[in-house]
Amino acid sequence: MAFEHVVIVLGKRLINNRLSPEGISRVNALAEALGELSVENTIIVFCGGITQDQDISEADAMYHQFKAVNALSSNSFPDAQVLLENRSVNTVQNMQYAAEVLCRSGLFPLFSPENTPIDVILLSNDYHLQRIIEIQSLMNEQGLLRVLEESSASIGLTLNIPVNMKKHISVPYPHQHPLATSFLLLDELTTYRVYLEGVINGAFKRRLSEVRAEPLSIARKAIEQLKTLSLSPEILGQIEEMKKAIELTAFDESVTVAKASLEILHPILTGLNRRLDPESNGSR
Repeated sequence: MAFEHVVIVLGKRLINNRLSPEGISRVNALAEALGELSVENTIIVFCGGITQDQDISEADAMYHQFKAVNALSSNSFPDAQVLLENRSVNTVQNMQYAAEVLCRSGLFPLFSPENTPIDVILLSNDYHLQRIIEIQSLMNEQGLLRVLEESSASIGLTLNIPVNMKKHISVPYPHQHPLATSFLLLDELTTYRVYLEGVINGAFKRRLSEVRAEPLSIARKAIEQLKTLSLSPEILGQIEEMKKAIELTAFDESVTVAKASLEILHPILTGLNRRLDPESNGSR
């Protein structure tokens, strides 16, 4: 049987070894989407390893939830067409290890003379998918879709991954309250962090002013919106620190300044991301 489509379900951190509302929403969206996919030539990959304080992987948790939902379906999805990538602990590793799982599954002809590409559909919550597509569109050099594509090609599998939200399965974010708003705005700063990483790694051959323009605009707007929210003085102070770190690189394009900026931005962004995530223990 020739498989033509791969649905990659990106992982979400568990809560006490259980799927969070985000994780559940991804599995439920997958079950609904299967009615519009050609089941006989589709492979599903669940991504996500064991993160800190958990005993099972994100991929296993989503798979067990999917099996429960799938069992109730009149047109159940074949278990043999489900793969698990259960080593990754972040989205970059999701992409790298998903490529390995696909290539080692034996379900696809590697280094095929026909070189027929496999169509990839990513499935995640809207804000997460939007960030992946945004970074890919603005900074292809740093894009995660490029990681997946090149990792697969190096092992012998050609993938077709659209840089278009409409070609993937975007799941509505399940939280609607002030904490969720702050979390989503904070996530927008990820794009500028990726820009800084690219500068440090020498990834960009284009003029940095050209690369930086849109990520900088996104970061500035997100920070101004964050500052209008009813957040604690401590958090607002950290947001101001990130603003200053970003502005350091608004005109100075040196690697030294980019490193200094990232050294401030990254730990604060990571800490606040966990703290403001409605599904994180740090927000409770």
